[in-house]
Amino acid sequence: MFESEVQIKLMEKLIKALKSSPISDYSINIVHKESVELFYVLNKLETNRATNTDEVEVAIFIDKDGKRGRASFTYFPYMDEEELKEEIAKKIYAASFALNQYYDIPSKSDVTLDKIESNLKDYTLMEAAHKVVNALLRAKQYDESVFSATEIFINKIVTHIINSRGVDLSFTNYQGFVEFIPSWEKDGEEVETYNNIRFSTLDEEDLVKQFDECINLTRDRFNAIPLKLNEPVKVIIEGEDVPNYFDFFVDDLSYRAKYQHMNRFELNQSTQGDNITGDKLNISLLPSYKGCADSKLFDADGVVLKPVELIKDGIALANHGSFRMGYYLGVKDPTGLLPIIKVEAGKKSFEEMRKEPYVRCVKFSSFQLEENSGFFGGEVRLGYYFDGEKEIPVTGFSIAGNIHEAKSSVIFSKDTEILADYVGPKYLEIKGMGIN
Repeated sequence: MFESEVQIKLMEKLIKALKSSPISDYSINIVHKESVELFYVLNKLETNRATNTDEVEVAIFIDKDGKRGRASFTYFPYMDEEELKEEIAKKIYAASFALNQYYDIPSKSDVTLDKIESNLKDYTLMEAAHKVVNALLRAKQYDESVFSATEIFINKIVTHIINSRGVDLSFTNYQGFVEFIPSWEKDGEEVETYNNIRFSTLDEEDLVKQFDECINLTRDRFNAIPLKLNEPVKVIIEGEDVPNYFDFFVDDLSYRAKYQHMNRFELNQSTQGDNITGDKLNISLLPSYKGCADSKLFDADGVVLKPVELIKDGIALANHGSFRMGYYLGVKDPTGLLPIIKVEAGKKSFEEMRKEPYVRCVKFSSFQLEENSGFFGGEVRLGYYFDGEKEIPVTGFSIAGNIHEAKSSVIFSKDTEILADYVGPKYLEIKGMGIN
């Protein structure tokens, strides 16, 4: 992690100041980031920028009357010993007013860390960025369409953690991020859609397909008409909003929910009720997965992450969560905060889902799922209505359902997708949802 004598001396100065102060524990999170950033307007390069930064966040812990307080600050290289001493003293004072039930922090582990898979390491950051540009320029061209703005980021991130209990870990991750706004203009009217793609595996052909798809969706948004239905209908939810459905089950099995007595699901019991007519849930939490940009090998507390099988055939098998919440619950080896949700696909293809009337929801203004009531849905900016004969783009409507009623009958597609923090079905089929 520390490539120069200057960096080593800076960290030695910080650690020396922490060890000489009246604190109980400390944790240092260092993020070294190199990036190439390209900014396009109307397919013309406007800005080309490269960055090389270090961010150092320090957490200090104090113990008082059997309780523990925590405060944090950012460490800057220009801080001298006196400034460091003053900053630490301020945080000790702040932590004394934020006391909570005592909890430990992770200790040194002898586990050998794996590497995160990414083919981005095979290119320079600029080479990878240019491949994204090539994909953008190869996207379908229409007289009515243009990419109004595109921002491309290729990042190499080295994450390093050191704490007072002997933890000293680091890993390297590569991430790509593309933020782009295609527009469709005709007869003096214009529609724009916001899109983003996050990845850690660079596939130029796949990027071309995604750019093409977003252009087509923008065209359909331009042509969409208001949908008016007065009866429940089968709904197909797709894309980036699908993981929100599974978040409900993952969150309910967290240490936090159990500690706060807010969980509904107990271990070895069904999460979908006694009469499952849809697909059974199979959910695992992973530290990393090829293509997932949010992959990591340890969390912000320094817990080395391992896969956790959370739900199998609808039955809850495990809880999960932060080291602190696990400590409160008396868990011997807390899982840490795992970043990737992996859901087993179903047996029904997308094409099979489309054989009867449906409303397919592609872009929401905001997909909501209320944990307590179980109500979920939201306003749909772009959808498709199939009446049994033809599919037309529609807009200006909302869908609403209740997860407690629907969870036993939801169908998962066998078509899958990989997002930044999700691997699993690309489509959900939910019958009897209300349309407003």
